Amino acid sequence: MLGKIESGLLYLMRLVMVILVLFTLFNFALWSWEAVRKPKPDTAIEDAHKDRDWAVLKISDEELKKITYSDFGFGDASQTLNDGKLAADTAVVAAFAEVDALVRAAIERNPAQRKKLEDDNNERGLAPAQALPALVEAMQAKERADHDTAAAAAVDATTAAVAAAQAADDDWQPQPTSIGEALLNQTRSIITSYNYDAGRAFVLGAPAALKTLLADPQVQAGISKQTTSIVVSNLLLNYNMVFSAKAGESDVQAATPGWLERLLEPSNLLVFTVLLWSFVFLMMIVVFLRVERHLRAMSQEGKALVQRP
Repeated sequence: MLGKIESGLLYLMRLVMVILVLFTLFNFALWSWEAVRKPKPDTAIEDAHKDRDWAVLKISDEELKKITYSDFGFGDASQTLNDGKLAADTAVVAAFAEVDALVRAAIERNPAQRKKLEDDNNERGLAPAQALPALVEAMQAKERADHDTAAAAAVDATTAAVAAAQAADDDWQPQPTSIGEALLNQTRSIITSYNYDAGRAFVLGAPAALKTLLADPQVQAGISKQTTSIVVSNLLLNYNMVFSAKAGESDVQAATPGWLERLLEPSNLLVFTVLLWSFVFLMMIVVFLRVERHLRAMSQEGKALVQRP
């Protein structure tokens, strides 16, 4: 029985050795080919586009329009559409209102201390709360007015100087901080980076996330020491960063290569080759043990023949 097992292992070792030799040669050829065909740094870009069929290159009309619209004072059509979808979604409208109420309550926890802090830093506190539909309409009207002013200023140099002076005066005057406007801007950035569904999830998840955050004593202590504009910016920007990081983890998981792609990576091929060689060495130990046992048997038979009368 032991002899049959040893014979089977020997046949298996021969097969594995043949596979190992072929596999090693394949790896060597693959790495050599990669090293030979790797373009030089100064010609890499040129060689990458050498055989490209430029005649079939098509640009996106929508992207071209989107970029050109802003030069002529028109808003982003996709952003306007997404703003309208947000304003028409009752769940999103309710989430906006809840976020406004949560952040407003945290900032105005101590009205006397808040007023002194705002006065010392020449700020005007929070703007009145607005429902999302009204906020969207107001922001879009403001953006259209800004575009119209910029277009008129470009036509008339005198008007440009006046408009610049007025803009400087307006910028100098502190403006109340709008929680809804800040949240809408953060939502727009999420939609631009991902899609509308991501922006909607960003808004719907904000109340629960901020409710937990604002209940923390250290966060409450920090809010009491910062001005309104900084508090609103930090809270919503940090939520954006954490949400984006989580969304990025999903992208990485979705882009995980399959087992064959991972196997063909040079480092994994090297590990697999070492494992195969280790198996071959193990089989060689079995061979040596069998040869040793065979030699001992031959020695015993030789001694028996010598001792035979």
